[in-house]
Amino acid sequence: MSDRLIALLHNPIPPDARPDDADLIEEIRAVSGALHELGRPHATVVFDTDLSRVRRELDALRPEAVFNLVESFDGKGALQYLAPALLEQWGFRYTGGTAESLFLTTDKLLAKEFFTLKGIPTPDLFATGRCEQMMTGARYIVKPVDEDASLGIGPDSIIAPANAAELRALIERKDREHGVRHFAEQFIDGREFNLTVLGLNGAPQVLSPAEIQFIGFGDTRPKIVDYRAKWDENSFECENTRRSFDLPPEDAPLLARLADIAVRCWRDLRLAGYARVDLRVDGAGTPWVLEVNVNPCIAPDGGVAAACARDGIGYAAFIERVLAEALR
Repeated sequence: MSDRLIALLHNPIPPDARPDDADLIEEIRAVSGALHELGRPHATVVFDTDLSRVRRELDALRPEAVFNLVESFDGKGALQYLAPALLEQWGFRYTGGTAESLFLTTDKLLAKEFFTLKGIPTPDLFATGRCEQMMTGARYIVKPVDEDASLGIGPDSIIAPANAAELRALIERKDREHGVRHFAEQFIDGREFNLTVLGLNGAPQVLSPAEIQFIGFGDTRPKIVDYRAKWDENSFECENTRRSFDLPPEDAPLLARLADIAVRCWRDLRLAGYARVDLRVDGAGTPWVLEVNVNPCIAPDGGVAAACARDGIGYAAFIERVLAEALR
């Protein structure tokens, strides 16, 4: 690998940022440290609404590649696809997912429709004004349409509605409370898995699967990775929601199925660099794709870094691989 400069592109981080937004600071530090370890000169560029300035700075740096860490544009996660779209237009190579894959997966309704079209199993949805057919007797979880990091998801997000009007009312309340669109997805009560996929010469390499274990949740707490589980370090949910790679031998057939689904997601969505596929497995052993995260957190304490470490890929080696895929 050459010694030409790498530009680290990221969105602004306000002083009063929520924990899920402030986590980007750790990603920038980690990637910068890895580039330093690799002997790669680098500089940071802030991607904001002053696009003329962004392009001037990148043109002046003439980077060999742009390490894309942009998670939002003008505060909106749904617009993060604009960063790779403009980098393509401006002629810069960049890491991670394409504009097309980010646009498709950030809108979870669009992504679920795509999964259904491609035959990838995903839970049924209910969306106001779009798909209002409800399965009688089913439980649903209400989620943001185009925000990550479990924003707004908590125990009150799960409902066993008596009718569509009750489910629609919860969706509309969540819309008002958080200022973003929500939808409902049939709740799969079962095991939860995260699969990290890395590009290797353009082909997908599925790393060791991680199961999310819900310790001591009992029958009253919903077994979900909600906002508190991810970001409130002092909460019961955070302390007792754990990632485990130590899975029993009898899980081998199931894990093979999960890996096959992750590869299908990678190929059908034409992914690149790195991604994470989140799935649930119901009581009958059927896997369901919850979402494909094309721009997952790559902080050292996150799931992607943990899967890399499990498979003997150090953090700097991971960053080197991501860059190699961008330059391939």
